[in-house]
Amino acid sequence: MHEGHRERMRDRLFTDPDQISDHELLEILLYYCISRKNTNPVAHDLLDAFCDLQGVFSAPPALLSTVEGVGAGTSEFLTLVGALVSRIRLSDAGRRPRFVNFSDMKNFIGERFRGFPDEMLELYCVGEDGTLLYLRSVKNAHHSRVGIDARFISYVLAQIKPCGVIIAHNHPSGDMRPSAADDAAVYEIGKLCALHGAKFNDSVIYTRKGIYSYFCDGRLESALAGTAEENGGTV
Repeated sequence: MHEGHRERMRDRLFTDPDQISDHELLEILLYYCISRKNTNPVAHDLLDAFCDLQGVFSAPPALLSTVEGVGAGTSEFLTLVGALVSRIRLSDAGRRPRFVNFSDMKNFIGERFRGFPDEMLELYCVGEDGTLLYLRSVKNAHHSRVGIDARFISYVLAQIKPCGVIIAHNHPSGDMRPSAADDAAVYEIGKLCALHGAKFNDSVIYTRKGIYSYFCDGRLESALAGTAEENGGTV
């Protein structure tokens, strides 16, 4: 019965977290440090003692331990969570990469790929203002085929719900020209983006000689339509 209750609470959390009350959120959090006890009354007692969630997570560890059911391990866990929340609040959101223009993207990709000798592919999900929301990197990906499984890309797009998607990969050979396989990858990923309401912003090829952009070369639209022809360019 106890495990069944925890599973039901987790299901509620994953299904509709906005409908979970403060004491229920705290109850679920306590699952991870109190394994063999009903954490609901502990959560209530903590909120009674410290008034609200902010009070709980900013309370001195020694004072947390005065609440019944809160041992040293639980006190340490709550203090750690509180420190993380505080750090998140104080963090500078501006430190996240943001692609306002191609120069921003080119510099970021150059830093990521410069000096890497093997094949690598990266997926970037960006927000409406160009801020990087999620990055997926696949090392030693064969550029002759899509290096990230289509099912995984669909999963990421469904979870992140980005406004835009950028794909970057390298050609260790130094040849900047997009291949037929590159065009096919753009076409397939473009279909996934359209399915999830995201815009495919660009596909970029990094080489030691320079960076090629489908968008800047005017090739993106035809590649997304599946009509691109073999050519190449330098950006």
